[in-house]
Amino acid sequence: MFDLAEAFSRQSDLIQLTTYENEFETIKSLHTLPKDKQRHFNALTIQLLDNLEQPANKESCAQTSRSLREEGNRVYKSKCDKNAAEAKECLLAACRIYTQAILEAEDALDELALGFANRGMALQDFGYFQQAYDDCACALEFGYPHRLQHKLVMRQAHCAWQLGNVQQLAEHLSILKKLPLNDGYAKQLEQLKQQLEILEANPNNEQLPAIPAVHRVNHKILSTPAKGRHMIATTALMKDELIFTEQAQCFVPIEQRLICQQCAASLLCAPIPCPACHQRVVYCSRNCRQLHAKIHSYECGAYRRNLLSMLGVSHLALRLLVKHLPEWMKQLPTENSRNAKELWQALVYPTTTEDSPSLQSLRMITQLHKAPQEELVYHALCANLLQVYLFSCTSFYEDLKMANQTDWHLVIAALILRNAGQLLVNGHVGNALVIHALPSNEFPLLQPDMWQRPYHLKRGYLHKFSSRELITAINLPLLSLCNHACNPSLRTTFDGCMVNNYAAFDIAAGEEIFNCYSLDYKHSLSEQRQQQLLEIYKFRCDCSKCVRPEADADYFNFHRYRCEQCKQSFVPKVNLNWWQQSDEMLSICCTACEETQQLTWYDQFLQLLERCDEPRDRRKLFEAFAALNTWLLDFNSLKLSLAKELIGGCFAAKDAGATFADYDYAELCKIIEFELAGIAAQRGSNSLQYISNATYLLDMIAWGKHKANAKQLQAMRSSFAFLAKETREIFVNYYNDFIEQ
Repeated sequence: MFDLAEAFSRQSDLIQLTTYENEFETIKSLHTLPKDKQRHFNALTIQLLDNLEQPANKESCAQTSRSLREEGNRVYKSKCDKNAAEAKECLLAACRIYTQAILEAEDALDELALGFANRGMALQDFGYFQQAYDDCACALEFGYPHRLQHKLVMRQAHCAWQLGNVQQLAEHLSILKKLPLNDGYAKQLEQLKQQLEILEANPNNEQLPAIPAVHRVNHKILSTPAKGRHMIATTALMKDELIFTEQAQCFVPIEQRLICQQCAASLLCAPIPCPACHQRVVYCSRNCRQLHAKIHSYECGAYRRNLLSMLGVSHLALRLLVKHLPEWMKQLPTENSRNAKELWQALVYPTTTEDSPSLQSLRMITQLHKAPQEELVYHALCANLLQVYLFSCTSFYEDLKMANQTDWHLVIAALILRNAGQLLVNGHVGNALVIHALPSNEFPLLQPDMWQRPYHLKRGYLHKFSSRELITAINLPLLSLCNHACNPSLRTTFDGCMVNNYAAFDIAAGEEIFNCYSLDYKHSLSEQRQQQLLEIYKFRCDCSKCVRPEADADYFNFHRYRCEQCKQSFVPKVNLNWWQQSDEMLSICCTACEETQQLTWYDQFLQLLERCDEPRDRRKLFEAFAALNTWLLDFNSLKLSLAKELIGGCFAAKDAGATFADYDYAELCKIIEFELAGIAAQRGSNSLQYISNATYLLDMIAWGKHKANAKQLQAMRSSFAFLAKETREIFVNYYNDFIEQ
């Protein structure tokens, strides 16, 4: 047995890449080795795929799932002894346990069906009617006992009624009429018939299909020898005005996050897993699962082997290929006598002028020709491995009816390599608000202590959504056309697969629209950015922020100290973020008197922070934070970092049951407002970081511990428009429930 690293190491010893010409010639060199080396090279690939296979222990999965389901049943039944609020918690707790039973069942389909059926019951009781309907359908799909299926059909009918879906309700009632029902179910049937008559007699006014919002065309793509393809504004744009939206053609979860593989939804209450993927793939609905079925059929075996988590950007490169190759192949001439090189040239250098998103992806630039040899070899071996996987472990070749399979081996591997090279310099990452430190197999909407009803948090729980994490690696060919500047003129927000780009400041007609490929000028030193840009993107930046005499002036504004000795203001020459380093010996020196700072105030603050659950120490902590103004000037990044730690620590203490006095709330609100002002200065008041940290202040308002004026409230409410739709609904509900009363 050997792993991917060892297989690639052995294969690297067998090959010798010459001067880089293109992706096709690089892959061709892996297929034209001397006979013995070629046999050994190919055998290593097949053996690796065999070694990675992870068969499930069906009996063990069934037993674990059954135990969890039975535990869920006990929790579900306990609601009968609770008051209304506690009963709601029991329902969500049962849903959470049933979800674990569903995940653990894997391909033990009998247990899987029972898990779906039981979760559907609890979801319906809590009010998640669409998800309950889907769960019943899944239970029927996976073999729920025939003699009990009338229960699920009845449940689907109830959900259809609650959803106002006349067609589905009528269909299920038609089925139920033909089944032998006991008195209880017969009574429910009659009641639902009456509800159907009411719905049919009082239909919702049929509305015309919604007309999509029409945004004026305010940008266009130009191409010049000096700048290549780039984007300019065709009209004057105001700050926060939408410039363009882009529907992502492809994305993959980062670090195998359990988000919907079709729509990238991250807030799931009833995840539907693929039974064969060892709990690595889920969907938010049956509809999303069906829409993604073809793509997943080509990735399922790779997920089962846990192969994709090892390959980084090559996973997204694979998904681009399996999604877009059918369209790319339409460019090929009709004759069948093409060899591999002719296929490659026809695909990569098409004669068509069509500019669909699929073809835009194929035309993105790549810098593989500038990559170090070791990096090029790695990506070439990834591409070869994935091509062999597609051929040996999926129906991909058969589905696309590929003749001359030997030629297509070269072309497919070369396309994967090309996609990887393009994504290395054009790929993006999408972020979302998440619950901090929630395990990957847990789901935010199923946390029993947080929710009063679907998408409505309990009072004081909005701060649970104060964490921001990267969740998707995403392909955005239109956004990729924007050149780099360290002061970007657009601000990108992610809403599942939809990406919105807003003006970061006023933009004049004719001005170029810039994106930022690195940390911006307020969050990094110029030389740090130049090093990153040169290493990844192979260029040095000459934007206005980098060529000015004091390129780091704005960054230094967030790193100003007052000397403990001479009391002069200074910015350290080195170790600007010393507190983030693991080396405890790092220090900073005053540039005026050259004295090393003792920083005893920092150590004392950290000691108090560890005891913020104690009222007396918490008061000292607030006093210590106020004293930081002596040494940390303006919005010093260390002070902002300590404010974040203090706020998080105090809220964690309160969540754990610590008692807070009015003084505590008042001081905490001051610190929250300071942090928000600092974030606004660095990132803007509509940034995701600002909105996520504003959750603490909104909880204070909801508790009645802080009063904000109408202007402040309106500004916070307006900022919700920049959130993803699934998160925005939760924030708007919270505002309506507890803030605007």
